[in-house]
Amino acid sequence: MSGDLNSSREKQILQKQVLDEYTKLARNMDSLAKLLHEMVYNPSNNILDSLRELEKEIGLVHTLFKASVWAILADLETQETKT
Repeated sequence: MSGDLNSSREKQILQKQVLDEYTKLARNMDSLAKLLHEMVYNPSNNILDSLRELEKEIGLVHTLFKASVWAILADLETQETKT
């Protein structure tokens, strides 16, 4: 009988620990949701400046990539005309 009581108490303790962890997780998720909402609807100037800089760099990479592809195609065409 005392084994059943100990098992029941251990189970209750474990259930409470699990529920406490779920409570912490819910609070953290709520904090994250609030932070993300703030970032989406009130973007900071630093983020906007970083995104502008990133956009410029991506544009440069895209241009260089297109030029590289064009150079490869031009080389292939030159090789085909020589043979």
